[in-house]
Amino acid sequence: MTCDVKIANILLENGCVQLSPSKPFVYASGLKGPIYCDNRQLLSLPIARRVVVDSLVKKLSDSGWGFDQLAGLATAGIPHCSFMAHETNAPMIYIRGKAKGHGKQNQVEGKFSAGESIVLVEDLINQGKSLEDAIEASLAVGLRPIGVISIVTYEMKKSKEILEKYNLPLISLTNFSTIAKLGLEQNLISSEEHAMLNSWQSDPAAWSSSLD
Repeated sequence: MTCDVKIANILLENGCVQLSPSKPFVYASGLKGPIYCDNRQLLSLPIARRVVVDSLVKKLSDSGWGFDQLAGLATAGIPHCSFMAHETNAPMIYIRGKAKGHGKQNQVEGKFSAGESIVLVEDLINQGKSLEDAIEASLAVGLRPIGVISIVTYEMKKSKEILEKYNLPLISLTNFSTIAKLGLEQNLISSEEHAMLNSWQSDPAAWSSSLD
C-alpha cells in the first residue's frame, strides 16, 4: 500500500477527514466547502499518530534535504513538527501566524541564526496563505526555507503558485485526490458527490458562491 493511500485511510477511518458535499462545511474564511480536515485529532490517537509521525520522518529522510532546523507552523503544525524533531534529534523552531503583541514581539520562536536552512512543517495545506505568511516571516529574520512537508495537501492552484513563487518543493503524506478517490471506493460518497468534490477543488470560491 502506498503512503498516500495508507495515510488517507487512517484519516478517513478515524474521522480526521470528513467528506460532505451535500451538506458542506463553513470555513473560517466564510466560504463553504465539501471537505473538513482536522489533523489535531491525531494527537489523541497514539496508534494512528505513530504511523503518521513515522511516515513524516521517513519522507524527510528520503528527501535528502540538508537542513539546520525544522520549523512548525502554528498551530496545528507545531505538535507534528515536535514529534519529528524528537525522533530525528533535530533542532526546532516554530512560526506564529503573526507576531506577538507583547514581550519581544517575536513571530519566529526558538533559537536560530540568520542563514540557517529550515524545513517548514504543516499539517494541512489548503490555499497556502498561512504557508506564505510563514515563509515571509522566516525570510524576514534571515532564515532560508528549503522545503515544505505536510500531512495533507488539497492540491490547490493557489498553494502550488506560492510554492513555485518561492521555489520550494513540497512533500505531503497524502492529498485531496487520493482522499476523494478512497471516499468513492469506500462508498462514503456517491459518484455525483465525487464530482462535486472535484468541482470544488477546481474553483472553491465559485463552488461556494453557487450554493448561496
